[in-house]
Amino acid sequence: FLGDQSAIPVGQYVTVLNITTYPYSRGHIHITGPHIMNPLDFDIGFFTDAGDIDLKQQVWAYKKQREIMRRTSMYRGELAMGHPRYPSGSPAACVEIDAPLGDVTDIKYSAKDNKAIEDWLRLKLATPWHSLGTARIASRDDFGVVDENLNVYGLQRLKIADMSVVPKNMGSNTNNAAMIIGGKAADIIIAELMLKR
Repeated sequence: FLGDQSAIPVGQYVTVLNITTYPYSRGHIHITGPHIMNPLDFDIGFFTDAGDIDLKQQVWAYKKQREIMRRTSMYRGELAMGHPRYPSGSPAACVEIDAPLGDVTDIKYSAKDNKAIEDWLRLKLATPWHSLGTARIASRDDFGVVDENLNVYGLQRLKIADMSVVPKNMGSNTNNAAMIIGGKAADIIIAELMLKR
């Protein structure tokens, strides 16, 4: 169980989570002044894409994974604390059972149920382990933090050469990309210092 394990009874649990590997939403982080103590201009940007594509995808994925799990032989109900708070009497409310459901039909969600899912997703959404793109390469008008030579906008003699410069999310392991960025940074710095290999 990926929630607070101290709040659940001792037992065996399965957690299914949904990850948007290529989100449309974009946030930003920018400096606001030259001093290290100046506050940051930071907006995580979750679920801010035009058309709510990321939110709609997560609502669909939540419902789909729930239907898949309800049809498994191991299913014994759900922990309410790991789900939205559905309105009283909703057919979408979590259940606890002692045996598999048997003949399963899809849950019918009302508009209020869908709103509960959206509110819950907004509350529970988190970044997965491989955070990146917080100081991405892009123009300033496109919420970029560094230019194509890894220079931080508005500052001199400061470059960023890690996974924060990646402009978009990656649906792969980030190790190789990190090494490529480091190698490219070395090439840029050597060229700027006019050093020869």
